Amino acid sequence: MSSTMLAYRLHTYTGPTALSLSTLPLPTPTPTQALIRTSHSALNPFDWKIAHGYVREVLPLPLPYTLGVDFVGTITSLGKECTGRLKVGDRVMTMSRSLGAFAEYIAVEEGILARVPEGLGDKEACTLPIPGLSAWQSLYIAGEVKAGMKVLIHGASGVVGALAVQLAKKAGAEVIGTASGKNKDFVVGLGVDQFVDYTKERFEDVLGKESIDLVLDYVLIGGTDNTTDRSWSVVKKGGAIVSLSDPSILGKIPEGKKGFFPEIVPDVEVLEKLGKMLKDGEIQAKVAKVYPRGQLVEGMEANKAGGTVVDFRKA
Repeated sequence: MSSTMLAYRLHTYTGPTALSLSTLPLPTPTPTQALIRTSHSALNPFDWKIAHGYVREVLPLPLPYTLGVDFVGTITSLGKECTGRLKVGDRVMTMSRSLGAFAEYIAVEEGILARVPEGLGDKEACTLPIPGLSAWQSLYIAGEVKAGMKVLIHGASGVVGALAVQLAKKAGAEVIGTASGKNKDFVVGLGVDQFVDYTKERFEDVLGKESIDLVLDYVLIGGTDNTTDRSWSVVKKGGAIVSLSDPSILGKIPEGKKGFFPEIVPDVEVLEKLGKMLKDGEIQAKVAKVYPRGQLVEGMEANKAGGTVVDFRKA
């Protein structure tokens, strides 16, 4: 094994073009960490936001800094205080809370590493950490999803929204999905009970007042048309909105209703469950495109919505 590695470092908060490929020493794992050789890294909207400095107040970085959150790779060594749950040679996946996944090697706490099930490819597994955990945790943060509940999912054609649709349907919910009409066939194919084309109709008019038990909002805020704010009128008394797009929701919750802006965190049990579901065909997760390592910046610029991965084994 070489003593150095290639890694993409962010030098200024001016977007993906401020990332450059650098040669660095291999990370030195702590006694509770594993050293992993990266196979694939995912390109998420969060990575793009970090590169532009949109989250630097809550996530300040000592630039230059290696970016990248989601990855799949193979364990090459384990610290002496690791539990023995994993072994050298295991394929693992997770979201790194300290970033660093845009590199040939990464050192991560053993406790947040989930096994990739046998039979699931690395690039497919790489679609799961942030999108899968975001879908699962946003779906269940307000409580158990029961059969017959009405769940409205904004951004149902996105990487997170598509997974949330499938998980809500598996829980027995009646699911309404909003997306652009061009994505109707895809969203309907995921199993929604009702599709709303937001480019032609307003979901409030279609659904009516206080008709929904749970709203999941994955639509990025743009202009004055705030989907989260508009959704309160369709939520039943006792119902909830979970927004991954608008942190101001926490200061706007009407009496008798609930609102959440969850922090998405690593969860080994859930991630391994999602990996098995994906392998067994119980859910689907689309890989939009795979870029070689040398085209990571191009990939970030081309697809800000996520669903793309970088193969770090290919130059």
